[in-house]
Amino acid sequence: MPLQKFGPKKTTVIDVARALNVSHGTVYRHFSTKAELHEAITLRWLAQVTAPLTTIISKQESADLKLREWFQMLTKIKRSIFNGDPELFESYLHLARETPEHVKSKHVLFLLSQIEGILKDGVDEGCFEINDCTVIARCLFFGTVRYHHPLHALDWKSESIEEEFTQLFSLLEKSIRKK
Repeated sequence: MPLQKFGPKKTTVIDVARALNVSHGTVYRHFSTKAELHEAITLRWLAQVTAPLTTIISKQESADLKLREWFQMLTKIKRSIFNGDPELFESYLHLARETPEHVKSKHVLFLLSQIEGILKDGVDEGCFEINDCTVIARCLFFGTVRYHHPLHALDWKSESIEEEFTQLFSLLEKSIRKK
């Protein structure tokens, strides 16, 4: 994959065309600029992150279990990409920084809507006591950012990162549980 080999700055449309065994004209028919190509790669990466999370949403289990599993999966996905292929992760991180704000916002809003849905289910089930699921979804997401945002990836090398996440998330769960 050219992105891994050259990084996003040096990867050209011609490199991508060669890797796909098509002409560069074919690539240009789909992506008129290198920026559009980078945006598409970023969106594909984000889709790989969100697919397993969407699977959790559809499970037939209690909202409190889904909420913890959703956040654990989010952190696991990001760490596995970071640990499994650091060069590719660095390329994705660069692409994410270069991606237009509307793309990043759309991704974050999608994740927040998933959390909000779980919280609403938890209120309906009687396991969460929440007045405003939208606000609490944002608090949970941004409160745990150290464990899933790529800018904090170096923190993920810590041997205690999972224990720290578990402790924080237990505290957050306790704050929304019905007493």
